[in-house]
Amino acid sequence: MRAGGASADHHAVTIPVHLSPKLALTAPSGFALHHSGQPHYTRDWHAHDCAMLLWPVAGGLQATWQAAAGAAPGAARLARASALLLPAATAHHTRASTPRLQHGELYLAPELLGRQARFGALQLDGAVQALLDALLAPALDARSAAPLVEAIVRQIRFGRSRALAAAPAPAGLAERMLQRFAQALDHEQSLPQIDAVAQSLGVSVRQLQRACEQTYGASPVALRRRALAARARALMAQGCTLAQASQALGFASSGHLGRLLRAIAP
Repeated sequence: MRAGGASADHHAVTIPVHLSPKLALTAPSGFALHHSGQPHYTRDWHAHDCAMLLWPVAGGLQATWQAAAGAAPGAARLARASALLLPAATAHHTRASTPRLQHGELYLAPELLGRQARFGALQLDGAVQALLDALLAPALDARSAAPLVEAIVRQIRFGRSRALAAAPAPAGLAERMLQRFAQALDHEQSLPQIDAVAQSLGVSVRQLQRACEQTYGASPVALRRRALAARARALMAQGCTLAQASQALGFASSGHLGRLLRAIAP
């Protein structure tokens, strides 16, 4: 599974997306609950086969998701009283924006939400927040979870929760960097270095770093390496040997390209 952006010139660089199946966990009751207190939490791009509600209990969370095919990713900074509701098969990346983070994840069978669900980042009303706190209470009896989940879903659908303002992001910087890479590869040129790309875009390397982290959940260097690995695999699928692909992409030796391919999953 892949997530990525495409330019107006139809250049595209894809981001690997891991499938994290959860639907089977929802089979007994229609939902499954997970609570995490992991410090420095981060999850690379992944997707679930069911809907998901994600919310911070304490601390902050930076979330990025692929809103729709061909659309720019959505992004939001989540804190207490905010949450992210995503439909099944939505690629997303999440990481802690504070040193410590506690958050809940509620996996939902799609039929629980119905067709009128409002997806995306939400500012929760007091009723939903109280229900979520109760759902994660250590002393909660398992038999009490089902009516709480039903009330949470109903309150999100029909209550006063509203869309959360999108996190500010440098417009299109990460996508424009990927366009530079794709254009260079299409013209059989060496990929520009990160500082050269930043200079050509009129921003600092730090600004480009923030844009890439927010949009794709990865550093510019990591995205550059993924672009090279993806093109190398495409060349080899067309019949090139490792040595020929290495030469075409400007590697000093095929050993360097081989190590890159081993380090980056297809």
